Amino acid sequence: MYEDSNDNNNESNTIILGLDEAGRGPVLGPMVVALVKATEKDLKKLDELGLKDSKRLSKNRREELYKIIMNNYEVKSIILEAKDIDKMMEKTNLNKIELMAFSKLINSVLKEEYKDYKDKNYKVDNNKKINIYIDACSSNEKAFSNQIKSKLVVFNENIKIIAEHKADDKYKIVSAASIIAKVLRDRIIDNYKKIYGEIGSGYPSDKITLNYLKNYVKEHGELPEIARKSWKTSKNILKEFEDENKSNRNNKANKNNKNKKSIQMKLMWITPSLTGWASWGLSSELYYPHPHWAIHKPITQYPLLESRAMLTTSSIPETPYGASPNLNGL
Repeated sequence: MYEDSNDNNNESNTIILGLDEAGRGPVLGPMVVALVKATEKDLKKLDELGLKDSKRLSKNRREELYKIIMNNYEVKSIILEAKDIDKMMEKTNLNKIELMAFSKLINSVLKEEYKDYKDKNYKVDNNKKINIYIDACSSNEKAFSNQIKSKLVVFNENIKIIAEHKADDKYKIVSAASIIAKVLRDRIIDNYKKIYGEIGSGYPSDKITLNYLKNYVKEHGELPEIARKSWKTSKNILKEFEDENKSNRNNKANKNNKNKKSIQMKLMWITPSLTGWASWGLSSELYYPHPHWAIHKPITQYPLLESRAMLTTSSIPETPYGASPNLNGL
């Protein structure tokens, strides 16, 4: 039920404002806040349209009603993109962001209706009444109404604020605002799909949306521009990606270390078939682990060993056991 006008003769002068939002909770896309302005005499027409909460209407029906509302009533809207919401979330919360958008739309109407509101000699026009219906986003409806009131450029006894939960089902003017906000957001999401591919509805509960975000982060290493980075869902997906990358890097490092040690072991113990020789060790230095002598000489000083290829019997002179080898030929 709408608030009754005190004077039926002033019915046509009573302005009715309805406000609602769409896209408050999604991790993808904007939040749209809409206002529909009508007069009390228009309420019967609104009732005849069969308006209800936009979520309870089919997409086709919403589009039909959207056109009717746009063609017959004054409509205002604010679109808050994901990046705008993220920036504001650094200093405030979602309820206050929504409240700010509501009050901004209401003030745009009040400035039009009370053009001389800044005048010190401003007098209240008792013939001008404004009833404002809002789908309250706060659990405390009274506190929400008072917060809205405190942000208005004009407030007097002829302005009433009715803020309630499920107002989009109870008041047709709020239903109209709900439909405007929902259709505008849906159109934006449809446009995003042309750019980014299938992204789902944008809600965290949508598996298509979650898979899109995970795949995007996996491919690009960051969230898409249309994602609300301040959302818990976004943060969790980024953390999962970073943790997985860290784990992969650690596994790769362990594998590389294991391979490196294996190669070092193979290079350190090369045993050529040489009469009277024990073994050759190849690393940064050349070692001759013979019981009677040893030569420690950088391997780079031996041309044949610069490529670190295995020595062959033809490149090593025969040396009797117990005698120092003749390396002049190497």
